[in-house]
Amino acid sequence: MDGAAGAEWEVIVVDNNSNDGTAEVAAEFERESGLDVQYVFERRQGKSFAVNAGIRCARGEILAFTDDDAEVGRGWIKAVCRAFETRECIGVGGRIVPVWSTAKPRWLQEVGPYGLMAAIVKYDLGDEEIELDMKNPPYGANMALRRSAFAKYGFFREDLGPGARGLAAGDDTEMCRRMLSAGERFVYVPEAVVFHPVEPSRARRSYYQSWYFKFGRAAIRCEGWPAKTKFVFGIPRYLFRRIMNDLARWMLSRDSQRRFYYKLQFCMSAGYMWEARYLTGKGRAAWDEAKARACEVQGAGSAGSP
Repeated sequence: MDGAAGAEWEVIVVDNNSNDGTAEVAAEFERESGLDVQYVFERRQGKSFAVNAGIRCARGEILAFTDDDAEVGRGWIKAVCRAFETRECIGVGGRIVPVWSTAKPRWLQEVGPYGLMAAIVKYDLGDEEIELDMKNPPYGANMALRRSAFAKYGFFREDLGPGARGLAAGDDTEMCRRMLSAGERFVYVPEAVVFHPVEPSRARRSYYQSWYFKFGRAAIRCEGWPAKTKFVFGIPRYLFRRIMNDLARWMLSRDSQRRFYYKLQFCMSAGYMWEARYLTGKGRAAWDEAKARACEVQGAGSAGSP
C-alpha cells in the first residue's frame, strides 16, 4: 500500500473482544511491516464500539476506515489524502469491489425495477469524482472523515451495526447522513479502491431474506416514525398495511424475480414491525440513550490524543 508523499500515517487495529491470537498477529505485523501500528482492545462486543474506540485513539487529522476482511488497493491512502487536499469536504467515500469466490447467482439482479439492495457489499458510482448526497452515503468498508467531524457531530451509534442486537448494518450510513443533513459535503473518489470478499453463504436467498429483515430493524431505529402515528400492540398502524401489500404482491407475482423482490420487501417490513414493537416497549430507554450518546460531542474534540 502506497502512502501519500510527505504524509505520516498509522494503522489502528481494534480487537473487539476476540479469544484468538489477534494481539499476536497485530504485533507480528508491526514487526515485519515496520509501520506505526496501534493495537486497541475493546471489550464491549459490536462494531460501533470498536470503531469508536479506534477513533478515540487516533492521532491523525484524517481517519480512514475499512473492514477486517477487506483488502485495500495500492493507492488507497494516496487517493484519500489527495481528495481532502483538493476538495472542501468533511468526508470521502471510495469504490468497493466485491470479490466473488463462487459464481454470482442468476437471481441476484441489482438493476431494474426489481433490483435488490446491496446485501453484497458493493459501492461503485462510476469513474468520475462526484459529490454525494443523502441517497448515496459512503459505506464503512471504504470511507474517510476529518477528525474534526467527530468533535462536531459525535460518534457512531452503538445500537446500530454488526453485533448490536443482531443488526447487520446502519451505523456507517446513519453517521454520514447525520452530517449530510447538516449541510456537510462528501465526495466519491473512484481511485480509492477496496476489495471486499463475498463469502459463499452470502450468495444464497436465505441470506438475503435475513439481511432484509435486519435492514428493516436498523432502518426504523434510524428513521423512527411520524409524530402523530397511531399504534396497534406497540406497532405503527401503517406498517400493517405495508406488510399486507408486500404479502399480496409476493403471493400474486408470477415472474420469479418480481416474486423474490416482494418476498424480500415482506421480510424488511417484518423487521420494521419487530423492532418497532421492541422500541415502543422495554427497548425505548436504551434507544433514546444510544441516540443521545452518539450525538454527544463533549470530549470528542480530543479524539485522536494518545
